[in-house]
Amino acid sequence: MNKGFWEKLKKPVVGLSPMDGVTDAAWRFIAKKYGEPDVIYTEFVSAEGLWRIKKRNETDSKIWKDLLFDRSEHPVVAQLFGSDPASFFEAAKIIAQLGFDGVDINMGCPSPGLEKRGGGAGLMRNQELARQVIEETRRGVEDRIPVSVKTRIGSDAPDEGWWNFLASMNLPVVAMHGRTFKQLYSGFADWEVLKKASKIIKNEHTMFLANGDVEGLNLAGDIPVANLSSGIEVELGDFDGVLIGRAAMGNPWVFRKDGYKPNLEEKLMVAIEHSRKFEEIFSDRKFFVMRKHLAWYAHGFSDMKDLRRKLVLTDSARDVEMVVREFLEQK
Repeated sequence: MNKGFWEKLKKPVVGLSPMDGVTDAAWRFIAKKYGEPDVIYTEFVSAEGLWRIKKRNETDSKIWKDLLFDRSEHPVVAQLFGSDPASFFEAAKIIAQLGFDGVDINMGCPSPGLEKRGGGAGLMRNQELARQVIEETRRGVEDRIPVSVKTRIGSDAPDEGWWNFLASMNLPVVAMHGRTFKQLYSGFADWEVLKKASKIIKNEHTMFLANGDVEGLNLAGDIPVANLSSGIEVELGDFDGVLIGRAAMGNPWVFRKDGYKPNLEEKLMVAIEHSRKFEEIFSDRKFFVMRKHLAWYAHGFSDMKDLRRKLVLTDSARDVEMVVREFLEQK
């Protein structure tokens, strides 16, 4: 087993969870600069799509920009999705050549369409196919970089058989979201179930990263604690670390292990920087993609409704700077 960079990370590991439509190159740059997560995942990328554009020598495909990363992001892991083992073999070769530190297989995406086609969370229903995907991905990277899996606790219900399967696959790390596919994003992540899954998987010397509803961390005590959106505090002694997703939107500082929290002005100045980075990297994309990020930066403070309304109408980084500076001058 090639554990690569994973075995060098200090525990508890705190990482940026992959989020479709969110963790693009501009956002990952900002997250690393201000939050310093231990590990970063890209948005998921189609294994079939990546292989197809490589064969056709399509140099202007959106997929290539989905796989852009700054050297400051290391260690950075590319996440692939799909259900065709041959495509994973070919895509994994490309990922290794691009300089990523690892490749992760998405076995938990709750998209109903993808799940029906056997990809994402659909792989939980077909262990033999999941095995082939893992083995072909490993064959593709030729042991140059580690191959990991991100998944959920089960399809319709928590599935101990699925956990045992993952434990048997000699993976360096498994990241697991505490909801089933059936739940999608409803209710709360079940961290008691995650503890049970962690015990099984860690017993086979595989690292376990828990994911779902983490809003912050308290690392000051002897045992690190995760604060959940449900209001519960969970000791992290049963896990090797956590991945943080939605709580990081507009708040890259959430990964910080020193407990630092920015004031409103600092958050808004980073929103400007993020906008400029987006334009620098994605000059061919419409600016409205940035607007959701801008709204997130303006959350968490009182009397922000008018500011959010103005930010989501901006069409450039220059517009964002004008709106922010006008707001700060009036405060």
